[in-house]
Amino acid sequence: MPPSYYRRAVCALATALTFTLTAGCEPGEDRDSKRQRSADRPASAAPAPKGAVTADEAKEILATYVAVNNRANATQGRSTSPSPQARKLLATVEGGQLLDQSMADYTTWRTQSAKEKKDYARPFYYVKPVVYAPAGEPWFAIEASVDGTGWRGLIIFDRLAGKGWRNVATVALGDDKGARLPAPIATDRAGLATAVNPTTRSGKLAPNQVADAFEDYFATGGTGAGQALAPSASTRAALKVYKERSKGTDTRAATRYFRQSDARHQQIYALKLRDGSTVAVIPSAHDQVYELKKEWILRVKIIPTEKEAVFSPAKRIAVIDEFQGILLAHLPTTGKPKILSHEFRMVDSQ
Repeated sequence: MPPSYYRRAVCALATALTFTLTAGCEPGEDRDSKRQRSADRPASAAPAPKGAVTADEAKEILATYVAVNNRANATQGRSTSPSPQARKLLATVEGGQLLDQSMADYTTWRTQSAKEKKDYARPFYYVKPVVYAPAGEPWFAIEASVDGTGWRGLIIFDRLAGKGWRNVATVALGDDKGARLPAPIATDRAGLATAVNPTTRSGKLAPNQVADAFEDYFATGGTGAGQALAPSASTRAALKVYKERSKGTDTRAATRYFRQSDARHQQIYALKLRDGSTVAVIPSAHDQVYELKKEWILRVKIIPTEKEAVFSPAKRIAVIDEFQGILLAHLPTTGKPKILSHEFRMVDSQ
């Protein structure tokens, strides 16, 4: 039993046996005296905040990820069809939106060109890693470059339930080589970063509102929720997709349009920058729908493309392609958020 309960029981027994032994148990001490004595004791210091990992531990996790990822890609590269061994291996170090994207790459392997396959299987290495572990959070971020390239990005590791550390998102800092964040990520004296609640507004939007705004560019060309975003290379790319949605389509018989869908993994990872603004890694998703007009349904069927046929080769009256993606957004303290980069993969087609 707890020591405090044991002490009270012993004192009660001693009082019942003899009053000459009461001094040690102090049964007659008044409550004010006890309260004062307790107040005189120094309060125990609150434990110092900690990140999920130290910088050295984070770099070891990153090194393990790179080694396993390279082995998985090399295994897939030696195969002409999706490799179960590669998929199983990669799933030990990746998770979330990133794993779904990687699995889509493996699934559609036979549709890639010889150059794409060679580039995909070529080993890569991260250099100049900077670790950002937010205090009290079960995840951390690493900003790093890919050796021999101008690419620099943000890598998110999360400790998934029952699975351990997984790389759940990898996003470029910008669409141009050598891109940098608008401001450095803020850290305290202990070197810890500060996580931002996804529902906390910074400027025009909160991180959990950004995906809706970006997906509006695919759905309407940015005439709705998309107006809340500042123009960027990413919004221009999405707008181009919207404007060219009917390209290569027999518009007499079919229509092509986009609709926002649910990201398979909803977790948003946001950090405070030194200027008080926020940078956020955000899941995003949409469907591309290509369907026959009613008057043509009984006359023809849509033949899926080579990549779509990997998921379903059947000719059909509508083809629905599912795209899962990851955004990197900057949310200034005032004004409109900006999409710094985006990465999408078609992960299914029915």
